[in-house]
Amino acid sequence: MKILFGIQATGNGHISRSTEIYKLLKQHPEVTQLDVLISGGKAQMSLPFEVNYEYKGLSFYYGQKGKISVLKSIGKANFLSLAIGLWKVPFKEYDLIISDFEPISLWGAKIAGVKSVGIGNMYSVTSKKLRRVKGNRTTKFFANVMCPTKNKIGMHFQKFDDFIYYPVIRSEIRNVIPGSKNFTLVYLNSFSDEELLHFFHSKSFTANQFIIYSKTAKAERRINNCTIKPLNNENFVQDISNCNGVITAAGFQTVSEALYMGKKLFVIPIKKQSEQISNARELAAMGVRTSERLNEEEVKFWLEHEQAVQIKFDDDLPNIINAILHAPVEGRRRKAA
Repeated sequence: MKILFGIQATGNGHISRSTEIYKLLKQHPEVTQLDVLISGGKAQMSLPFEVNYEYKGLSFYYGQKGKISVLKSIGKANFLSLAIGLWKVPFKEYDLIISDFEPISLWGAKIAGVKSVGIGNMYSVTSKKLRRVKGNRTTKFFANVMCPTKNKIGMHFQKFDDFIYYPVIRSEIRNVIPGSKNFTLVYLNSFSDEELLHFFHSKSFTANQFIIYSKTAKAERRINNCTIKPLNNENFVQDISNCNGVITAAGFQTVSEALYMGKKLFVIPIKKQSEQISNARELAAMGVRTSERLNEEEVKFWLEHEQAVQIKFDDDLPNIINAILHAPVEGRRRKAA
């Protein structure tokens, strides 16, 4: 079986999850060829596999205070690169096209008439069984238009539909022995380094230490009680394993890994991003501290009082691989194990 794997490079969660899927597919006896297409071009973590096709495509850009900038995202969208990808990639040569929410590969599959499978937390929002939040219809429309496919493998913290699977927890996290050192990991890519430094330099946090992972930093630097680090997979795994808490957005992968290791979480969904708002609501129901904004009093209380929530997610990766390789041509859903 010849497979093309499209990976969205705008989020490092896509990269870490797709790496685990790639490794198992590469070893599978039914797979004779596995090529990779990436688009977005903003991933800061290195890619541990060969990339056969790379395009700029579409991506999200952020304004201030944790908001998606719609105008900036549209202005920086490279529709020419997207069109070139659809024109140049030989989609018809593949038996199956899979995508971790990467649009060129799925639109190419649709145009070429090749069987496709879409993977990711975003697809869980398309389930009729998910409790509604404001903006769900827009997110569902966006998911179906940006990354169209009949075969969907959704991922969520709980299995509430027959196409929903548990998060893919990368092997480095599953195999690590977590510690609890005297620092909090901060991973909030929708905020600038300056905004985060200004916030965590407050007098309320002088007794606390923070490691801030940055989307723009080129080298590590320490400023008072904060250490800024560029994204690096090995360092990130080490720090999230050893921290005493994680402050992050309501994206899926980092939150899932923190839950798996039993790390205390403070979650701030990106504003007007209904997938993250939905995630945050589910996390709050599970006992995780969430907030609509980076609030000094709330963070201080969380640092001093909140308890961790731990979920040892079952390893659903073999079931996901099985669903990918045996997806029905007409898009009839296979039940999650």
